[in-house]
Amino acid sequence: MKLYTNGVMYKVNIHQNRADLPYLFFLHGFMGSSKVFEPVISRVRETCNPVTIDLLGHGDTIISDEVNPDRFAAQNQVADLLSVLNRLKLPDLFIYGYSMGGRLAQHLVANHPSYFSGLILESTHCGITDSNERENRAATDENRAQEIEEDFESFVDEWIRLPLFDSQNDESEINYEQIIRQQNPKWMAASLRGFGAGVMSPVCKTLADLNHPKLLIAGKIDQKYVDKMTQMAQLCSNATVEIIEDAGHRVHADRPEQIAKILTQFLNSHV
Repeated sequence: MKLYTNGVMYKVNIHQNRADLPYLFFLHGFMGSSKVFEPVISRVRETCNPVTIDLLGHGDTIISDEVNPDRFAAQNQVADLLSVLNRLKLPDLFIYGYSMGGRLAQHLVANHPSYFSGLILESTHCGITDSNERENRAATDENRAQEIEEDFESFVDEWIRLPLFDSQNDESEINYEQIIRQQNPKWMAASLRGFGAGVMSPVCKTLADLNHPKLLIAGKIDQKYVDKMTQMAQLCSNATVEIIEDAGHRVHADRPEQIAKILTQFLNSHV
C-alpha cells in the first residue's frame, strides 16, 4: 500500500493480519529497502504479523525531486513513521531496526515508548556520544555524500567491497547489490547529510531508562558491532544480546533462519 504523509508517499506492506499474533515493524538500513527482510519474513509468519516500509528516500517511497537534507533529520522521519503508525493502528507492536534503521527505531521508541511492546536491534548503535568522534563521522559522511553525487556507480563499487559486508553468504536469498544500485543518488546523499551517524543525537541514556524488552543482535564476524551491542546491553535494562555465528554486519541476509529462530523465542517470551 501507499501512505501519504508530510509530503512523502511511503510504500508500506502489512504482510498478514492474524489477530492472535503481535505485529513486527521492520526498518532497513542505508541504501536498502523493505526487500532485504523477505527471507526473514517468510520464516516468521507463524510468530508475528510482519510490517515493512521503504524509509525516506529509499526503495519505492516517493519524495520531491527538490530534497533538503534537513527533511531526513531524525525528528522529521520519526514524525513520518508516527503518522504512518497512527493510521495503521497496529496492536501489540514490536519494532526491528537494522543499522541506519536501528538508529531510527531507537529515536522512535525513545520519543514515543507507549507505541511499542519491545525493541529489536541489529548491527546498530544508540549514537556517538564523543563530540570529536561525531565531528569526524560527520566529515566522513559529507565526503561520502559528495562521492555519491559525483559518481554513484563508482561509490557503489567501493561500498559493496567494504570489509563490513565481506561475510555475506554466497548463497544469500537477497541481491543486495541490485537493491543498492536502484537507489536515487540525490536522496542517498541527502540521507547521509541529514541522518548520518555524525549528525544524529545520541539516545543512549533515554533507552537505558526504558524497561521495554530489548533484543540486540550482531554477527560474530562483525567485531565492531559485537562490541557495540554488548556495550549497549550493559547500559540498558531488560536487554538480551545474541551473537550469530558465521554472520557479519547484515545478519538478516547472512543467517535469516537464525534471525527467525531468535525472533520467535523473543516474541513468544514477551507477548
